[in-house]
Amino acid sequence: MEMLKLPVLCVACLLPVILLRKNAPEQAMLLTLAILAVVMARCLEQAAPLLEELRALFARAGVETAYVSILLRTAAAAVVTRLCADLCKDGGSQALASAVELAGAAAALLIALPLLGAVTELLLGYFT
Repeated sequence: MEMLKLPVLCVACLLPVILLRKNAPEQAMLLTLAILAVVMARCLEQAAPLLEELRALFARAGVETAYVSILLRTAAAAVVTRLCADLCKDGGSQALASAVELAGAAAALLIALPLLGAVTELLLGYFT
């Protein structure tokens, strides 16, 4: 139920952001960042038990903890990239949003590189 309050908070703050954007776009961006920080903090707080359950499920399936960590870090990079790109778009810079998305894609590949190496070794083990 707590997670349903967050979208309501965002919708409630939308009107002040829109009104500020006309006369004081800098303040609108700061208000947006503040709301985003509150929402992200609450999401992380609510997601902690979920992450532990996910880790327990993967452990029961015999998946190594390192691989679960890679998966979660890649997902976190995608979420952060999306939020930052959307903030850049809200600020009026499509070019910066594209740069953020490119950097996020590169970061996700770098994070997932050990997992890709493990999959490659597994496949090579089947062929030899």
